[in-house]
Amino acid sequence: MRNLRRIFASAAIVLFAAAAPAQNERVVEELQGWAEKGDSDAQFELGLRMLTGEGLKKDEKKGAEWLEKAANQKHLRAQFLTGSLYEDGIGVKRNDALAFEWFRRAAENGFAPAQHAVAMGYDLGKGVKQDPAAAAEWLEKAAAQSHAPSQTALAAKYERGVGVAKSPAKAALYYLRAAQQDFVPAMSRLANLYYSGNGVPVDYRRAGAWYQRAARSDDPWAANNIAWFLATCPDETLHNGEMAVQFATRALRIMDEAGEEQRYEMLDTKAAALARNGEYLEALLWQKKSIALLKEDTEISEEERQTLMKEFEDRMKLYQKQAPYTEPEPKGEADTAPLPNDSILQEEGLPGGDSKPKSKKGKSKGTVV
Repeated sequence: MRNLRRIFASAAIVLFAAAAPAQNERVVEELQGWAEKGDSDAQFELGLRMLTGEGLKKDEKKGAEWLEKAANQKHLRAQFLTGSLYEDGIGVKRNDALAFEWFRRAAENGFAPAQHAVAMGYDLGKGVKQDPAAAAEWLEKAAAQSHAPSQTALAAKYERGVGVAKSPAKAALYYLRAAQQDFVPAMSRLANLYYSGNGVPVDYRRAGAWYQRAARSDDPWAANNIAWFLATCPDETLHNGEMAVQFATRALRIMDEAGEEQRYEMLDTKAAALARNGEYLEALLWQKKSIALLKEDTEISEEERQTLMKEFEDRMKLYQKQAPYTEPEPKGEADTAPLPNDSILQEEGLPGGDSKPKSKKGKSKGTVV
């Protein structure tokens, strides 16, 4: 009988969406009947419908109550969502400690998104005492289940040495695993490692291929990254001013459509792209705009502001001389090994040898990559 109840609760999701109004009402009644009899799947589904108002009157408080009933029966998704409700104060009073407790319950039962949430709690000290090492342990558990956000967060820890021993090589491996699941932040970070030679050998072609794939998303920073790469890469054979301008413009448009404020980094990229395309007067105008925004930014330290200001002003001098900006070749790490199973060049139709610097001239921080 238990299996039949589960089948009904799962099927109700499909029937609910397709049914006529009269049928919807009957389905809701049946769903509520099963929920009142203690079926956790029905309780979860009914709670979710009440929270969203899909097919019945929205009632966040009652929705939260039904979800918590299912959560108390060890329904993993219900436990996770109950944690989210307490975290955001939806249908219940906001309580970070209770949110963490519900996340922990689902995490201990192997639910990867909950394991990630527990890790974030330890990372931020939200609902629990801050503990970067414990955060890394929970990320390891979720990453082992191929949870791309956790693989990416764990990679960032290895890249910086937070809560784990620093290992850019391990970071690259985790970024690759997440990137191969089409997780855009991982693609961008992996591209950055290839570009800088951090944890992997410097490889501009692979960097460009991963930036290119990430830029197919609606992420404005992914579009900004590929624009910067095409405009300023140390390998001049990979320059493409026209495409750089298109991607830089797209990044700004996405930000504008989302109602986000303009960022000085993106204006700086637009200027570099225009200069690479031979449009120096326009490049100067955009560089001046980026400098003005940088002066107004209150979220960076004065030391960082002065460093960036010098970089921006140096680029402006180049544009005044009608010369584009090219990043110096990165120093890169010694004794790094290529990543196994990275087939991005073949997948993007870019087979062939790696593109690496021929000499070492020092390292530049750049704007994005």
